Amino acid sequence: MSIEKFDINSTVRIMLNQNLEMLYSNVSRDMANSYLEKLAVLENLKDKSMQYCNDGYYVIIDKLVLSGQPYYLIIIIIKNDCSSCTKALKDDVTGLFNRHFLNQIMKDKIPCLKTSYSSLIMADIDNLKEINDMLGHLEGDKAIQIVGDAIRKCIRKEDIAVRYGGDEFIILLPNIKKETAKKVILRIKKEIENITKEQNINIGISAGIACNNSLLNIEEMIKIADKDLYKEKKIKKSKEKSNNEKLNRLFREIEQLKSELNTKVIQDSGGINAEETLKISKKLDELIVKYIKDKK
Repeated sequence: MSIEKFDINSTVRIMLNQNLEMLYSNVSRDMANSYLEKLAVLENLKDKSMQYCNDGYYVIIDKLVLSGQPYYLIIIIIKNDCSSCTKALKDDVTGLFNRHFLNQIMKDKIPCLKTSYSSLIMADIDNLKEINDMLGHLEGDKAIQIVGDAIRKCIRKEDIAVRYGGDEFIILLPNIKKETAKKVILRIKKEIENITKEQNINIGISAGIACNNSLLNIEEMIKIADKDLYKEKKIKKSKEKSNNEKLNRLFREIEQLKSELNTKVIQDSGGINAEETLKISKKLDELIVKYIKDKK
C-alpha cells in the first residue's frame, strides 16, 4: 500500500517501546508501519528527541522515559501544514508538553503510562491577571515561561509536565507518593523564587495533589488535584485578608501618631519637650518599619 494513498488530514501518532514494538497508533497498524518505513523513522531513532522533514512530511520523534523504560513517540504531519507542527506535541511558550498531548495520548490509555501508583500535581499562577494588567501580556508570557522552566528543572526525566491551558500546569509523577509530590512542589516554588529574584518580577503559584492506586484515571485525578489547589488558594486569600486588616490597623496607628507628634510640636512651639517628642517619633519609626515588613 502506497503512503501517498493514505488520508493524513489529521496528525498521525505512533508509540513504540524499546524493542520497537508498536504499542499504539491512531491509524491502522499497516498504515503506521508504512509511514515508519517510508519516512525512515526507525533509522532516525536516537537517544535525544529530534525533528526532520522527509518526502513532504514533518516528523517529530520524542524519546520518553516512563517507569524507568524508554519509549518513542512519533508525530507525523504534512510538511506544508507546519503551522500545527509545534502544536502536535509541545507548548510554544514553555516547551512543556501541551494539552493536546495529554488528551490524545493519555486518554488513549497507553499501557506504558500505567503504574501501580502515581501522583498528579496541578498548579497555576496566583497573580497572572495582575501581571498582565499592570505590565502587559508579554510579561505575562514571561511569567508562564518562568514557571515552565522551574517545573522542568525540578522533575525527573520520566515525569510528564504539561501546560494544561492559560496559567495552569499538570505534572504526572509515576511511582511517586504524596509526601514526595509535596517536596516537588516546594522545589518548584523555591526555583521560581530564585528566578524571580534575578529577574525582578513577582510570581506566586498554588498547587494541588492527587494520588492514585491504579483505580483513578487521569481525568479523576485532575479533578481531585484541582480541588486541592483551590484549598490552598482559599487559605492564601484568608491570610491576605487578615494581613490587609492588620496593615490597615498599623496604618491607622501611624497616622494617629503622626497627628499626635504634629500637635505636640505646635503646642510646645514656645519650648519643645524634646524627650517626649523623641519618644513619639521613635514609636512612629518602629511602626513604619513594621508596616513595611508586613507589607512585603
